[in-house]
Amino acid sequence: MLAATTLATAQMRPAIKVEAGANFANQTTKVGDKSTDGKMMIGYRAGVGVEFGITDGFYVNPGVYFLSRGSKATVEIPEIAGVASKTATTMWLHNVEIPVHAGYRAALAPGMAVSIQAGPWFSYGFLGKVSQKTTITGEGKIADAARKVAETADEVANKGEKNPYKNKVLKPFDLGVGMQAGFEYQQFGLNLGFEYGLLNTSAVENVKVNNMNFYVGLGYRF
Repeated sequence: MLAATTLATAQMRPAIKVEAGANFANQTTKVGDKSTDGKMMIGYRAGVGVEFGITDGFYVNPGVYFLSRGSKATVEIPEIAGVASKTATTMWLHNVEIPVHAGYRAALAPGMAVSIQAGPWFSYGFLGKVSQKTTITGEGKIADAARKVAETADEVANKGEKNPYKNKVLKPFDLGVGMQAGFEYQQFGLNLGFEYGLLNTSAVENVKVNNMNFYVGLGYRF
């Protein structure tokens, strides 16, 4: 009873929350009728939120966060005439995001609680980089010629404007849904969340790209 009363009193005033942690991002890409999932990118997520208590453990929590998104992809061409190739592409993106969550917090003991929240988020991509690296395996003149071609292709791909938001590869705006579960002790919190983008962020015709990520973060309430 004491835990619930203390928690309810604390929730009636706005609280500022800062959070930082690791973000595990990926993208689902569909070209025509073929869908592929990239490899996960480990990055960052950090920001601040304001929690407004409503009543009986319920609250609203908007915030502003900076986070990384993107994915890794590998295309392999099997051995032909003694030569095989592997091309690795990395897309590293930086976004600012505004989540607007509604949540519920339940007291476990004095100073200890668990919470769950969910809602929409809106984001804007302001910076990014795409890099490509091709590896050729094999020996002989054909393999040597293939390496020179691959080096030239990589040089062209990695040259010039690498920001996919500026070179019209990706659209900067995205929105989606997310949810988060948390464990709190005193003013500290451990959060685990998942987000999925609902918009096609590809600016290329016949290509569809959706963002997704999950994150782990440590927070502090003021």
